[in-house]
Amino acid sequence: MDLPISLDDPRRPRRRAGTTVPYLLVNPPLTDPTAPYHSIPYLVGAARAAGHDRYRCVDANIDAFTYLAQPDQVGAALRHARAVRARIDRTGPRTRRDEFRYRQTLAAEGLTDDSVRRAIEVFRDRELFYHRPTYRAAVAVMRRWLDLLALQMPPGIMEDFLLRPKSTVNLCSTADLADDTVIDAIAAPFEDYLRDEFGQQLSDEDWGLVGFSVNYVGQLPVALRMARLVAQVRPRALIVFGGTEVGDLVKYTPERDALWRVFSRAHALVPGEGETALIDILDAAATGSGLGDVCGVMVPDRPDARPPINYENVATLPSPAYDVWAWERYWSPEPVILHSPTRGCYWNKCTFCDYGLNTDRPTSPSRERPVETVIEDLRQAARIGRIVYFAVDAMSPRYLRTLAAALARTDLDVRWAAELRLERTFPRRGVAATLAASGCVAVSFGYESGSQRILDLIDKGVRIDDVPGILTDLAEHGIAAQMMGFTGFPTESTQEAHRTYEFLHEYDHLWSIAGIGTFELTPGSIVAKQPDRFGIELLPMPKSDDIHRYRSWREPDASVQHWPEPVDGRIPDEYRRWLSRSKPDRPFAGGIDSAHSLLYYARYGRADPTEMVSRVELITDAVSVVPFASLDELTGQEDLIAELRGRMMADRDTTSVGLTQWLAEPGAAERGLSTVLQPAYGRPVNVPGRLDLSDGTPLARAVRLLLQGVHSGT
Repeated sequence: MDLPISLDDPRRPRRRAGTTVPYLLVNPPLTDPTAPYHSIPYLVGAARAAGHDRYRCVDANIDAFTYLAQPDQVGAALRHARAVRARIDRTGPRTRRDEFRYRQTLAAEGLTDDSVRRAIEVFRDRELFYHRPTYRAAVAVMRRWLDLLALQMPPGIMEDFLLRPKSTVNLCSTADLADDTVIDAIAAPFEDYLRDEFGQQLSDEDWGLVGFSVNYVGQLPVALRMARLVAQVRPRALIVFGGTEVGDLVKYTPERDALWRVFSRAHALVPGEGETALIDILDAAATGSGLGDVCGVMVPDRPDARPPINYENVATLPSPAYDVWAWERYWSPEPVILHSPTRGCYWNKCTFCDYGLNTDRPTSPSRERPVETVIEDLRQAARIGRIVYFAVDAMSPRYLRTLAAALARTDLDVRWAAELRLERTFPRRGVAATLAASGCVAVSFGYESGSQRILDLIDKGVRIDDVPGILTDLAEHGIAAQMMGFTGFPTESTQEAHRTYEFLHEYDHLWSIAGIGTFELTPGSIVAKQPDRFGIELLPMPKSDDIHRYRSWREPDASVQHWPEPVDGRIPDEYRRWLSRSKPDRPFAGGIDSAHSLLYYARYGRADPTEMVSRVELITDAVSVVPFASLDELTGQEDLIAELRGRMMADRDTTSVGLTQWLAEPGAAERGLSTVLQPAYGRPVNVPGRLDLSDGTPLARAVRLLLQGVHSGT
């Protein structure tokens, strides 16, 4: 393991202005447009302190979505959707691709050219944002608009401001990621932005380095497309990729040649923490020396080299440069700032966890920034905004109490949230009172399971009997709690899975948000490394998936194969409804780690304001006649998931090449005519019989509301 290099090393002389290489750092689409990620401010803060002062930071994510939200761009998307729908209406036998597309075209109904622009105005408005029905209308516009953008991409890949790892394009396959045609298909909605705005930014300066901060899988394809553009416009610039998604690809792609085929335009990869690496790369570029000896960097001429792991000394890092962003451009009424007072996890034992480039533990080693330094960081951040999310794996109880007490003593008007562990000592030590006094408005817990046996297998270090007391203490001090867990851990019984929901239902007055997913086994976890200990047998990886993001498995005495599943079929619908009143809805108000949620909690506390009518009409119901007997028969996401699962189990091709033939086959929907309601909120639904919902009579409005409620599960 490489030792961290202290950034206050006296051997690093501060450079004279004008003696450094100009560099451009890019946050690529697709990701959250409501607040910026914090990686680039940390990188620039370190590089600037080392004297590298010729830089520009481009949040291409907010730039691209702002570009696409212009009325002329939205109008073009609406016309495209209606043209696709008209073509499918006219044709004879329809393919699965056509049926998939047809569902998406219905999103155009009820929108206008300026609907998206007006929804963004709601997100930025300091009053309308906090009016829940108006906010909900703005979110509904976004959902429909994203469906229109998805219509320009390969079917099934886009989900909100994310990309699914497996759809009709396989982001677990280097074959797909290294194929420029596939990348172009994913990046298609952004091509005009890349040509008109990003291309100009590349031309503005003779950049010596262009770096892409890729922290989510959804950012990777567009980043690869942007790198190709950099290579064309600035062929002499060093192209560098870093971020947690790059770390994942390095970690999960055993074949190094395949990895470099994906990053064929890159001169270097930074798979770990990047402050020191960026400075050393810039130093090397300034002197004309090579990158082969730079700590924490991979280069293509050493494809078999061990992945370099670099952990920064967070105590000595300069403050993040939050001033690199134009905060007023984000889709929130005020800035929400991400800050990391610690890195790594002090517990670092959970057997399911697999985060970062660690090879011997679940995640990175715990490191803490001195509390007085954090307070100074926050004083600088307070010039921009007062809302802070502490982006940490987990702070130790001691550090948490010290930081909260220090914040409570300052004059900083900070409102903050963080992900914490369910520490049984919290009530006894009055932690909730200290958190409340420090400005804490919400916390998120990895609750994981309602079964003590499963918690012990996870090595969570939590007693389920202690949890109600912890939540009660927080609730009494007005702090919202998010409870996150999963079912499907190896050897979990149906009764234990049910108990995970039942516990939350029993104590639902104590938490504000809850989300239960399904267990996904990742190859770096303790479970995957010691399968015998957990009573499972690992199954061979599908040949298509040479990026080993997930592992499939089975229990030796059972024939059931466990693959990443969107839902746990053992859970009754009634149990799911227990959690439906409030669930994570990132990046919108829902999960506590989203900017919009934190703003709502800072305004209202644990309460959820309830009003019924939007103050602005942004979106309307729409009624259409479609040439299908039933929408339910159209090929959709569930059919794609089932096809992918079957192919993975049979080890058949799941790349875009393999799915092309499946999409080209005839769909199963019966031809005919039926009436469809596209509700303002929710997905389209067939209208029973010959019921006319096109007029504005009270009966028509009531039936539309009823159908909308049934369809959305409310």
